Amino acid sequence: MKKGEGRRRDTRPARAKSARGQRVDERLAPYRGKRRFERTPEPSGDASPRRAGARPRYVIQKHAARNLHYDFRLEHEGVLWSWSVPKGPSLDPADRRLAVRTEDHPLDYADFEGVIPKGEYGGGTVMVWDTGSWEPQGDAAGMMEKGHLTFVLHGRKLTGRWHLVRTRGAGKRENWLLFKGRDEAASVSTDVLEAKPESVASGRSLEQIGSARDRVWHSNHGGGSPAEILRQLRVGFAFTNLEKVLYPEIGLTKADLVAYYALVADRLLPQVAGRPLTLVRCPEGHTGSCFFQKHANAGVPDVVDRIEIREEDGSVGIYMAIHDVAGLLAAPQLGALELHTWVSHVDDLEHPDQLVFDIDPDEDLPFERVALTAQLLRQRLGDLGLESFVKTTGGKGLHVVAPVKPRHSWDEHKDFAYAVALSLEREAPDRYTTNARKARRKGRIYLDYLRNGRGATAVAPYSTRRRPGAPVATPLTWSELEHGIDPKKLDVIAVAKRLAKLAEDPWAGYAKLRQSIRESARRKLPATR
Repeated sequence: MKKGEGRRRDTRPARAKSARGQRVDERLAPYRGKRRFERTPEPSGDASPRRAGARPRYVIQKHAARNLHYDFRLEHEGVLWSWSVPKGPSLDPADRRLAVRTEDHPLDYADFEGVIPKGEYGGGTVMVWDTGSWEPQGDAAGMMEKGHLTFVLHGRKLTGRWHLVRTRGAGKRENWLLFKGRDEAASVSTDVLEAKPESVASGRSLEQIGSARDRVWHSNHGGGSPAEILRQLRVGFAFTNLEKVLYPEIGLTKADLVAYYALVADRLLPQVAGRPLTLVRCPEGHTGSCFFQKHANAGVPDVVDRIEIREEDGSVGIYMAIHDVAGLLAAPQLGALELHTWVSHVDDLEHPDQLVFDIDPDEDLPFERVALTAQLLRQRLGDLGLESFVKTTGGKGLHVVAPVKPRHSWDEHKDFAYAVALSLEREAPDRYTTNARKARRKGRIYLDYLRNGRGATAVAPYSTRRRPGAPVATPLTWSELEHGIDPKKLDVIAVAKRLAKLAEDPWAGYAKLRQSIRESARRKLPATR
């Protein structure tokens, strides 16, 4: 789905639905009538999975709406029978817990974990507290009609025999009682709600999910919740371990990360496609062990291109590159939290086509100094006949980037970049340095021109970083930088929302720009040897 489109229905001629499909639609009508799917990330049920031959599913979702409660759901005939249990289930057979019958839900609701926006029906945080399968002890429909369901749960938290009994209470609500059967799984001493409060889907607490700016994905971001976005993808490989939490401080999972890259693909791919790619892989998340990978191996999905590149020692290495969304999404599947690219394309590898200046400040310097340096670099490059663009790095620095025609060798290209940086250093040696040693950076800004050498890389636009909070290397307009922007606030959710609202690409015109490093420009700069 292209960025900026809402949740689109299939406009092809619809196949006639089976009698069962029509019955499911009828049973889901109350559910759908209460929800605005252009605003809520909940599934509509249009694409509920068919589960032929599978055991009927059971799920309990902890729901912090206006009042905290637990939604108890049992799969039957293409929908989820649903009850709201204010106090949640108890393992003590003597505890009869009120269970208020609610509307049937679609089957794919069993996977929904996230935040329903405030103001929408049921607005609040939803957690998958338990899930598994259930076995009715008799004819389920018959027991339901009589008002006494007896069943066995095979969940990750709840197991054994259970009962749901309809009461004779008056009023519009259909009240039932949920209670545990007397068997080995019963317990009068264990409060299962307190003992096992976390999500079985992501391992997160309700608070971690609820803090989730990371989970409110509106349809104008490209199609709903992360789960819905993933269901729309056709990538040629299987996503695995989607519940893995990669950024534990905000509860961001691999599913969220895949969804983020799907949403920004239209902006990211033009900057990354066809360039040798290096990944920073963190399979256990940014707090675990991470490593750089530039060569393709057997574990890399086939949708990632293999590129032969001559190494410095004369051998040939098999590098990675991508050209489409499938290749891009292979990166988060591999646990990659960062994407870095060369400043040349594989079809003209030995002639770089991009200048990158990494403005890397001493830790004690304010961001305002970094922003002023970027503006100064922009002016300097402009004086040399080169228009430039700016992006955050996901840290305290900025990148100033100028596209150029691929005419020069690596040595010539890198030498020009060094000369530009050196010109600023010589004008203000107390402010700038081109020396990479940490000792030379105290109180200064390091003007890193080394990204322009053969084999060197720069973090890609819209790439996440392996830092707390999932910050993003974000393209900006020069006007935004001039008027002030806090790069620490540009995380995956902020960037997804930002792109949905922007009327124009911050780097509009980049791809059409045709400019060269001219000899006259080089003569204006200091000698580097």
